[in-house]
This record gives sequence, structure tokens and C-alpha cells, in this order.
Amino acid sequence: MLLDAALVALIVGAFAGGRMARLRDFDLRAPSLFILAAMVKVALAILGMSGSPYGVRLGAGSNILSYLILVAALIANRHLWPMRVAAVGVFLNFLVIAANGGSMPVDRALAERAGDQRLVALLDSPAYAIHKPITPQTRLTPLSDVLPLPRIIPQPTFIAPGSAGDIIVTIAACWLIFASLGAFGLGRARAPTTEPTQQ
Repeated sequence: MLLDAALVALIVGAFAGGRMARLRDFDLRAPSLFILAAMVKVALAILGMSGSPYGVRLGAGSNILSYLILVAALIANRHLWPMRVAAVGVFLNFLVIAANGGSMPVDRALAERAGDQRLVALLDSPAYAIHKPITPQTRLTPLSDVLPLPRIIPQPTFIAPGSAGDIIVTIAACWLIFASLGAFGLGRARAPTTEPTQQ
């Protein structure tokens, strides 16, 4: 959902007065931390889908580590209000993941309804640490991936499992994109006001 929403936000922002050239002035700090967090997630997904034993050994701890790196990146960019909002969503996701052994619990029925057969198959794989199915022992279930979220870009199905934290992060990401583009008047520097001269 996040990538779909980001792409749509870029398109909408371009039609709402935004300019891509403004991205050069975007004050993003510690971008390497965002990249590192994404790389850890991608590595976990590859290990999990391949059934590697390293996915079992490193999965849960590495998943939590990726969130800690992301939190550090958000703290470094706390001067940007959308990043502060995103931090709330990331923290909610981190809470439920940490409370459930390092994996995000997923509503299996919702995943099956979404038609994501690969995810459904991976839910029972011990090597796949990013997600696991919800059980009676799951903690903080309301914060898990239990929400049917729409897919913005047309796909075979139009729902996907997501969490409350995902919604907050997606809203913050769209806000950040609009502000960085200057769309809808967001993020534009105000012209300085001048005092009238005395005659």
C-alpha cells in the first residue's frame, strides 16, 4: 500500500502545483539509515522465501533491528513534521512485532482473500520471519495486520492486510511527498513581510 500511495502522491502532487525540481532542496538527513533498514528487510524476505536456515537464526532479531534503524532515521529527521507522524506508525508496528517474537502477525483469512498465495504459503515457514499467522497466543492483535486496506493501483484484488501503523506511515509519506514537491502550497517558503516606511 505504501509504494502505491507514494506513486499516486507523486502524480497528484505534480498536478497540484508541485515541482520535481524542489526535491533537490529536500532536507533529508541520514538517508543511509533508510537504505540500510530497507536492505535488512529485503535480505530477510529473500532468506525467508528461499527457506534458508539463516532466516531461522537471524530472522526475528534482524526484523526488530530493521525497525530500530528506521527509528534512528526518523529521529534524525524529526525537523520534518511528516517524519514525526511516521514515527508514531513505525512505533506501533514495532510494539506489536517486538511483543510477538520479532514477526508481524497477519490475519490469514484476509491474506487469502487478498489472493497473495505466496504470503499465505510463507506464513507457516520457520525461515520467514517478517510475518506469521495470528493465533490465540498473539499479543496486541488490534495493532497487527488485521485491516483490509485498499490497493490504490489496480491489481487482481483490491484489499490487502495492513495495520494501523501502516495507515499512519502511509499518510505521513504522502504528506511528506506533497510538502517536498510544494504541492497544495505545502512546504513553500513564505515571502518576508516588510514594514511600511515612515514618510
